[in-house]
Order: sequence, then C-alpha cells, then structure tokens
Amino acid sequence: FSTSRVLCMDFEEGFKATDLESIRKAGLKTRDVAKLIASIFNSQVFQSGFVHCDPHPANVLLREENNKPVVVLVDHGLYKQLDNDFRLTYAKLWKSLMVADLHGIKTSCHELGIDEMYQLL
Repeated sequence: FSTSRVLCMDFEEGFKATDLESIRKAGLKTRDVAKLIASIFNSQVFQSGFVHCDPHPANVLLREENNKPVVVLVDHGLYKQLDNDFRLTYAKLWKSLMVADLHGIKTSCHELGIDEMYQLL
C-alpha cells in the first residue's frame, strides 16, 4: 500500500551488477549477466517503451537462482513511457549505427531533433 505520504519498502537480496567478485563467487558467467541486463533494458526501450530511468549500479542488483543470474531492479520512482514515434526512430538510429548506414543515421538524428549530434559521427 502506498500514498503520496506513505512509502512501503521491502528488502531484496542481491549484489551490484558491477561487482565482478560477487558475480564470480556466485558462480555466474559475466557474459550471461551482460546479456541478461542488455536484454532487460533493450526490451524496455524497444518493446514496451516503459523505461526504468535510474539504472545506476545500486539500483540494478543481481542474485543467483538455479545457477543463472536474476536481475532485481530497485528504486522504481523514476520511469518514462516512450511514445511509439520516439521508440521506432531510436530503433532505426541503432540499426543504422550497427550497419554503418550514414544516411539512416543522419535521418534518424534529424527525426529525433538532434541534427547537431550527427556531426560527431
């Protein structure tokens, strides 16, 4: 239960996703951790458009379950709903970056309103 004056909290087991020693002690593979975290945030940005906007190491925790990494996102106070136009144009920008499509990069930057950033490429 929560209101504007009451915040309910819970403790979640885990360690920072940047803590390599803890990742190794838990028997996790850094490649699996990286793929999982990338998958979670890619899904937020490119699929649902509902994005956790404060993903610093203390808010992205890991724990091991059944020899696999599990991500625990905490501090859900700052989310953003990306509109479809932004989400799709941002996806086009990343696709253009991955295939070195300079025209696509320039077009996506223009559509995102960041024409001046194109020159940095």
